[in-house]
Amino acid sequence: MNRDARIDSGFSGSLFLVLIGLEFFYSRLVGKKVYRWNDTVADLSTGILFSLSGILVTFVSLWIYEKFRIFCSLQVLFGIPEIPLGAPLFWEDGNFQIRFRNLAGWIFVFLAVDFVYYWFHRATHEINFLWACHVTHHSSEEFNLAVALRQSSFQRIFEYTFNLSIAFCGVPWQAFLLAHGILKIYQFWVHTRLIGTLGFLEEILVTPAHHRVHHGRDPKYIDKNHGGILIFWDRIFGSFSREEEEPIYGLTKPVTTFDPVHTNLHVYEEIFSLLRKTKRFKEKILILFKPPGWRPAGMGPSVLPQEIDRSRYEKFDPIVSEQKTVWGVLEFLLWTVLSMSLLKFFKTGNLALWKMIPAIVYVFYGFKHTGFVLNGSPGGKFRIVFLLLGGMLLSGILLFF
Repeated sequence: MNRDARIDSGFSGSLFLVLIGLEFFYSRLVGKKVYRWNDTVADLSTGILFSLSGILVTFVSLWIYEKFRIFCSLQVLFGIPEIPLGAPLFWEDGNFQIRFRNLAGWIFVFLAVDFVYYWFHRATHEINFLWACHVTHHSSEEFNLAVALRQSSFQRIFEYTFNLSIAFCGVPWQAFLLAHGILKIYQFWVHTRLIGTLGFLEEILVTPAHHRVHHGRDPKYIDKNHGGILIFWDRIFGSFSREEEEPIYGLTKPVTTFDPVHTNLHVYEEIFSLLRKTKRFKEKILILFKPPGWRPAGMGPSVLPQEIDRSRYEKFDPIVSEQKTVWGVLEFLLWTVLSMSLLKFFKTGNLALWKMIPAIVYVFYGFKHTGFVLNGSPGGKFRIVFLLLGGMLLSGILLFF
């Protein structure tokens, strides 16, 4: 992949961690508790699983994207001109010059990426099988910068499918990836409770206040503010809401676990359960494409968001001994180091894909075990023995094959 045509993931990842640390210390300074160890470990664990699962998905998706552009774009099918994507600014005769055609081309790319993201994001909230690939991001009952990294391991597959519409417009993958990377980095900073409203910017951009609404489980905030960078898509298409009071964050049916594997899979499990129970083909299709919470006749009423009694609301925060919490954090650090090593070895060509796959499966189970520890779940000794045996087997595969 051309390094100049993408956002460097290593740099952006390091920057995200620094900003998370700064937000944590600033929140302590102003006396506002926005982080919990158990929830933050779950956020970061889910983000690492997202990175590991994306190794193959990203490259395959970009290959499909570029092939689609080469053979099925508007330029190929109808002979319209290529989008001018040269440098919009250049230095000549001691002055900056503007190439307005190139500038217009880049503006089109950024607007197209943001527009498609809006509709993809909205679809993930309104179509059940797509909600399954996005629900992970909304499963935290906190709202902070670490939550921005809580991403589903399956979301890329569906998101890149939507992005084929940008390839259809003839946008090269390098330009798409640059604009898409900027959108994702922008999305990071709006996950904070420590920034209030931002004046006139509230009318143009997605701000922390807008995105707090998006993460709210209050009925009036459900399915609002889907924009990536620009908020006017929500204003145009009727999905905008202002922040009236701070939302209660999370899912209408809280997931009640810090296990990152379960948070990735629980809606898929629910969908498969419904599909097994219904006999009619039409109802099976409706289960997939109706909004989350819809139920066929005979399976009870549709599940609708309920008003929350704020005076009685409690977050999922199981009482776990300090020793177990420390153990869980140390486990998390171990799996993180192993994950980063695997990513580095794979990207440098020092680890074959067939070896990478069992290593990723092992790391997934490792993070799952960390979730069990932070949940205070029983049966820890058996799971540790299983982890040790799995580690020995994986070491043998990596060393001798």
